[in-house]
This record gives sequence, structure tokens and C-alpha cells, in this order.
Amino acid sequence: MLTSDAFASVLFLDIASLIEPMGYKLVEATRSEHKGNVSLRILCYKDGDRIDTGDLEAIYNVIYPRYSVLWSRDLELEVSSPGINRNIKDVGEFKVFLGKTVRIYSTSLSSYVIGTIKNADDDAITLSSYLIEDKKEEGDEIRIEYDDISKAKLDYMTEAKKR
Repeated sequence: MLTSDAFASVLFLDIASLIEPMGYKLVEATRSEHKGNVSLRILCYKDGDRIDTGDLEAIYNVIYPRYSVLWSRDLELEVSSPGINRNIKDVGEFKVFLGKTVRIYSTSLSSYVIGTIKNADDDAITLSSYLIEDKKEEGDEIRIEYDDISKAKLDYMTEAKKR
């Protein structure tokens, strides 16, 4: 099941405020501690463009100095992109990936639904140009409640076929 609170955490909001003015969207921020060391894992996305090593370096150079002072001199920071077939973990990610193709398992339809994210509000996602796989049913638009989604992931293969 999808979570709905990751985008509201203090850590997420703080890091998002640092990188959004640079043109990036934060997808995930995870902090963990082990034997006095602090690890911070950041996943970022850039609309309409792939994130390259220069982008990751720029994000790293903004985040590392701040958190190495706030938390620990032994900070391990990993900055990366979400990947082409990312499993979506939080409902907030649908807003980040507007315009991207997703593959969602709908419990009420008992089938996977593939479509392009047209809209994501507080309760549901709207997909355009959708296909309900098991029924081979296609349509212009479908709305799926978040509670109805058991799995979701970016669908690079379908998106690549469109190009």
C-alpha cells in the first residue's frame, strides 16, 4: 500500500526548499543512523530532462555542507535519480511525475492499469490514455482512488514505445 505522509516530514520539506529553487523536485529523503554515522539518501527528479552527474553534484554541494554541520561530521550522503522503473511509495510522488506513464494495480478492477498521469489530487489519480490490461479496455481518462491502489510504478517500457 502507498503511504501518504512522506512529503509532509520536516526533513522532506527542508530539503525540498533547498533544491526546488534549483529546478529539481524531491522524490524521497531518507535518514538513518548506524554506530554514530548518519546516512542521508536523496532521490531527485527534473521535469522534461534526465538528471546527469552534474545535476547530482550540484544538489550534493547544496545539501552536504548544511547537514554535515547540523547532524554530524560523519555524514554519508547519497544523491541519485529515481530510476526509470521506480516503485512509487507515496501518493505525493504522483504529483512529481505528472505527464509520466505509470502502471498501477487496482484492487477494485483486479487488474493493472497503464496510463499517463494527468492529475493527482488529495484523494485520487487521473490517468489519460489508459489501458486496463486484463480486460483489454482502453479509454481517454480514468480516475483511481489512492485506497484502490495496491502497487504502482513508473512504466518506462510503455513510455519508450510512445517515442
